[in-house]
Amino acid sequence: MAKQAHDYTEFDKKMLALIGAGTNTAAALTAALEADAKPFMNQPKEEFRVVDRRLQALRKKEVIRWERLGKFVVWSLAK
Repeated sequence: MAKQAHDYTEFDKKMLALIGAGTNTAAALTAALEADAKPFMNQPKEEFRVVDRRLQALRKKEVIRWERLGKFVVWSLAK
């Protein structure tokens, strides 16, 4: 049985708005998007995985980029 693809358009828009406003670590984004991530979860308590998957997808599309600041990975909008 094939899985139905999710539409992440609205989720991605919210994530990009948060990154643009300065919420730029994976932990902060997960906390901010916890309720929005629930429809995309396969297992309970998997919000971080949903956020990480979308961060990586947007990074691969070159919409966002990351850099390391000390021990933190910080996300920003690509120029």
